[in-house]
Amino acid sequence: MPADKSLSLLEEYTQAHGISGHEDAVRAIFVREMRGRTLSADGLGGVLAAPAKKAKGPRVVLTAHMDEIGFLVQEITPNGFLRLVPIGGWPDGVLSAQRLRIWARASQREFIGIVVALPPHQGGAQAATVDKAYVDIGARSREGVLQLGIRPGDPVAPDGPFTPLAEPGLYAAKAFDNRVGMTALTLATHQLQSKPTPNQYLALATVQEEVGCRGATVAARLAKPDVVIVLEGPPADDVPGMNPAESQGSLGAGVQVRAFDPTAIMNPRLVDLTLQVAAERGIPCQLAVRRTGGTDARSFQANELGVPVIVLGVPARYIHTHNAVIDVADLKSCVDLAVALVRKLDTKTVVALTEVL
Repeated sequence: MPADKSLSLLEEYTQAHGISGHEDAVRAIFVREMRGRTLSADGLGGVLAAPAKKAKGPRVVLTAHMDEIGFLVQEITPNGFLRLVPIGGWPDGVLSAQRLRIWARASQREFIGIVVALPPHQGGAQAATVDKAYVDIGARSREGVLQLGIRPGDPVAPDGPFTPLAEPGLYAAKAFDNRVGMTALTLATHQLQSKPTPNQYLALATVQEEVGCRGATVAARLAKPDVVIVLEGPPADDVPGMNPAESQGSLGAGVQVRAFDPTAIMNPRLVDLTLQVAAERGIPCQLAVRRTGGTDARSFQANELGVPVIVLGVPARYIHTHNAVIDVADLKSCVDLAVALVRKLDTKTVVALTEVL
């Protein structure tokens, strides 16, 4: 896929409205891009794309989650403001005066809202906290809001446009966690279609990762994987306030290969194989052992009798805010390594990952 097409796909994925449990717009893009493959879905909305012609060998699953953090409308005040309940992990202090996109499910319309923030003239030094945020959509009453089709339970996403930054290849947008993973999944699948793989390659888009990896738990039963490669948009740590000497996620340094986080110990043999493949192909990568965070790997790892997993990530600054930042060179590295690793996973290699007796 040409570079400009890759960028347009990345932009389309980031700008789709798709908080946890409301991934419809993201799923529509994935389904469109998987045209020609055999599609199936689980009861939560995850989608599995398999080759139209059934293949043989181990079931190798490449996966990414579709959802982003956001909010649901909890209540509408008498004077027309919205109160929200957070969906996913929002840090305090990042919301004041930010723009949000409210999707009115009843009227199928989108509205822009502004998080209420008082100026210093009115003692408004305190930033809006997640649990006390109110949103101004420009309505004068509860009745006016209801007439627009907005009601409690409607999904709310950040408004963070896809924006090129000063140096070529660096972009800002909302939802790089995990629309960069979805883009990598889509691009890798397109590349893998060029010739047969030594396995049953399956592309899987999951839901509700940001609220406890619920979708992956269900999707694992649908996919029945022998090996899982999780594609993610993990936090970069090359910013002020972090120790540069300890950075394991720098922009432009390549795909991040995660060996550990508090929710999943990756299969050591699969970690070694991944690093070996990267070295053989000259793919830049950075090995990470994380003290915090977690991914869908925890759900896939515990499926059935246990599944070897690895996480490949495109480091992103400022995730879980309105404006994250990535280097698209790292996206290319992620796609290249995912494709090369899938092509390496034949029956003998997969069996060797879990042999202990």
